[in-house]
Amino acid sequence: MNKKRCKALLGLVQLLPAVAAAAAVLFALPRTVPVLAAVPERLTAVVEQPVEAASSEAEEEALPKLPYADGVYVGSSRGYGGTVRVQVTMENGSITEIGILDAFHETRQFLRRAKRLLTTVVEAQSWEVDAVSEATYTSRGILGAVQNALTGEVVNNPLPPQPKPAAPLVAEEFTAPSTYLDGIYTAEAIGFEGRITVQVTVAEDQITDITILSAEDEEEYLSRAKQVIPTILEGQSPNVDAVSGATYSSTGILNAVKLALAKAAVAPAEEAEPEQAASEEAAEEAVPSEAAKPEETPVTAPTVEVAHPEEKSVVPTWLKEIWQQLFPADAPASSEPEPVSSEEVLPASEAALPPEETETEPETEGAAE
Repeated sequence: MNKKRCKALLGLVQLLPAVAAAAAVLFALPRTVPVLAAVPERLTAVVEQPVEAASSEAEEEALPKLPYADGVYVGSSRGYGGTVRVQVTMENGSITEIGILDAFHETRQFLRRAKRLLTTVVEAQSWEVDAVSEATYTSRGILGAVQNALTGEVVNNPLPPQPKPAAPLVAEEFTAPSTYLDGIYTAEAIGFEGRITVQVTVAEDQITDITILSAEDEEEYLSRAKQVIPTILEGQSPNVDAVSGATYSSTGILNAVKLALAKAAVAPAEEAEPEQAASEEAAEEAVPSEAAKPEETPVTAPTVEVAHPEEKSVVPTWLKEIWQQLFPADAPASSEPEPVSSEEVLPASEAALPPEETETEPETEGAAE
């Protein structure tokens, strides 16, 4: 009996902790119900708090950084080659669009790179962004123009380094000839960075075509300089003004055209000069031959006058001497005639000469006196 009672009491004792725990729960349950009911609300608040913070940050980012009224504004600033003009559109207090109105003086390849800034400024809602490294000066021109459009402030960007021309600017002198020879002529001259080669076509004494074969100048300046070509063709003369903004390149084209036309020029005075020179040379060659004729007369005349008496002498000198030895002077005259001396023969020979030769002798003597 005792053992059975002990086992029954042991079971009750083991149940006491559970009963106590249940009593405590029942005692604290009225106080824990409100707390448990508030747990889902608190969890929802914790989850919604980051969302609200993120939305507030997004609202702050969406707010315009530039407090300017809606509208379209135009501004300008200095770029690399000249002035850059832009148009800025403001809507709902934000920059919505930027467009370039004028960048005529900028190099095309650099302007193409700098246009990336248009999107960058709209995204940043500010002109205070980094310039494009490949087009620094053109980028500064765009950003300065945006600032000038919105604030009205004049932005003085630093000047780019100015390149030096290949040679000093010299305009060739050209005088139009009376006529041109038809043909195709080429010539070259110095532009800004190097040589410019042109081809000029002449037909029927008219300049019909001018083509640039090669050029070392930049295409931007060369395209402006080409404006002189229609002016030359219209006026039929290369003596025209250079293009402003491309002075060196246009002067190089003009000088090359002048040199090409100089090859085609025909001057009548130059054509007559060779004929005149040839006639003068012929006259000079003829003068010495005419002057040589008087020199031949005094040389030949004495030879004729001296030779004729000797050839016509009848009695040689040796025969005369022998004759005088054989027949002295006091000997009686013989039937044969006495030989005539050479002195007596000489006048006879002179008398036998033609009248022209006898007349010239007194003139010679008179001149000698």
